[in-house]
Amino acid sequence: MWPEEKRKEMVNGVLDHITNKVCYSNLWNYDFILNQTREITFDEDLYENRTLSKQEIEYKKKYWLKFGGWERVAHIQAALPNYEWILYGDLDYIIKDFSRPIESFLQELELYGKKNVHVIVPSDRNDQKKPDAFSAFAIMIRNSPFGRKVVEHWKSFAMGICPGGNWPSTHQDESYEWFHGDQTGLWYALMKTHVDFFPNDVYHSPSIVQCNKTTGLIDGDHRLGFKEYFVANGYKIGNYGEFLKNVPDNQTIIFSRSGSDSMSGLGVDHNWVYRDEEKGKPLWHSAYALHQHAPSEEWSPTMQNDLELCKKKHGCLAKMDSNSIKVGCDPSPIEIASDLLQP
Repeated sequence: MWPEEKRKEMVNGVLDHITNKVCYSNLWNYDFILNQTREITFDEDLYENRTLSKQEIEYKKKYWLKFGGWERVAHIQAALPNYEWILYGDLDYIIKDFSRPIESFLQELELYGKKNVHVIVPSDRNDQKKPDAFSAFAIMIRNSPFGRKVVEHWKSFAMGICPGGNWPSTHQDESYEWFHGDQTGLWYALMKTHVDFFPNDVYHSPSIVQCNKTTGLIDGDHRLGFKEYFVANGYKIGNYGEFLKNVPDNQTIIFSRSGSDSMSGLGVDHNWVYRDEEKGKPLWHSAYALHQHAPSEEWSPTMQNDLELCKKKHGCLAKMDSNSIKVGCDPSPIEIASDLLQP
């Protein structure tokens, strides 16, 4: 992951984002988990002057674990057995519609008879008509054999799916590149789990990825043929209305379709897809949530007002000092040691 000081700087920049989610969870009586422990990543700063264990040496070799949000995989795996469903969101994932509970997604599925759903993922594009690779800023996973297997395969990818790891680096110093993050691992996990549960479906690759015999790394496109795979297997996009009606009843993964109405999916990716303000306004206006790294001073007036109410009326906060971060609402915020912080 990022160096310690960089992590603290990044978390400081999204404290209001955390407060937003804490308040939403408090209003709907959900458990809010801010897990910042390290399970699978290696931080050289913490091990500078001592002998490494065999496992630590192996983790150190996996340089890609420094990038993206690989720890979320271990955190989801730890939390999942305790709940029927969990909604994971990045630190910069913010709830826009406080009036809409998480259960509304599940009730919509129930209404349309979609009883075999185990994973709900967001969408990056409003004009998307077919399942496609997506930004993993939010994901809902069911505590079911299918859901647990997705997380298991996701973690296997984190450890390196080929003998030499995952993707070849185009930088000599093995510095950050987007495909070293956890996102491609989730795409792999969804396809691999589908193969496990539906081995006789029309189209699938036995191993999903092909390892290059010379490099020992993945051979092929970073998207792993994700779109082609699910389209060929008859998957449809949609989480509400006519779109959801057309989704096969046995489809296990729901691909959200952000819309300019109140039934949008898990969130609109505000960080890079919808930079055109005029183009994006209809989507932002009615979105359930946003993936938006901008500080709260740049949020919409309505969202700023909600944040102010959360702080003043409900005592919700996310506050960090040199030793810890406190999150929660009245009467007693939870304290977490800051040396465990990581986005």
